[in-house]
Amino acid sequence: MAKNNNVTITTKRRLSPATIAIIVLAILLLASIAVAATIAYFSSTQNATGTITLGDPININITQGGASVSSLTFDGNAMPGTVYAQKIGVSAPDSTSDAVLRAKLTITNTDGASTTVTASTNANWTDNVSTDGYYYYNGVLTAGQSIDFVESITVPTELTNDDANKTFSVNVIVEALQQANDAASSVWDTAPAEWLEEYSANQG
Repeated sequence: MAKNNNVTITTKRRLSPATIAIIVLAILLLASIAVAATIAYFSSTQNATGTITLGDPININITQGGASVSSLTFDGNAMPGTVYAQKIGVSAPDSTSDAVLRAKLTITNTDGASTTVTASTNANWTDNVSTDGYYYYNGVLTAGQSIDFVESITVPTELTNDDANKTFSVNVIVEALQQANDAASSVWDTAPAEWLEEYSANQG
């Protein structure tokens, strides 16, 4: 008796690249949804902005005889004993922040005269010339204020005929620095100790 052996052959279908891509994207989408759902927390975001407005600048003018000048003038031909009493100082225009001051005065003999012209300074300035060449104002310059520095300049009586027609150069330098926030203690570190102590004590 003959037996019939039936053999069944199954053929597997291969997925196309496009189908695989769709499946992968679907899996990733489901995964991202699941992750988002599992790591959600209460949250909030706030934002605030503001502005800082700077104060007025520091502005000063050098004055001679009470008027602002860009250069100093000494009229006439000086003689031994001549006194130039036009005070030299500093003023602050309007819209200027409070400032502390230091000033330097040099009188240079440019033509070899036998002695040097001298100047007297206002008593409200601390003499620190031997240390750093400056005088320091004992106070605060405010907007609209004027302060005298040099009271007068005197031609010495020791000069003789040999000094006739010789010249001197007078130079005044004034530096102003904001009074606020203890600035001078950092910038003017050569200032007299007692001046700095008084300045720092008035910072408020």
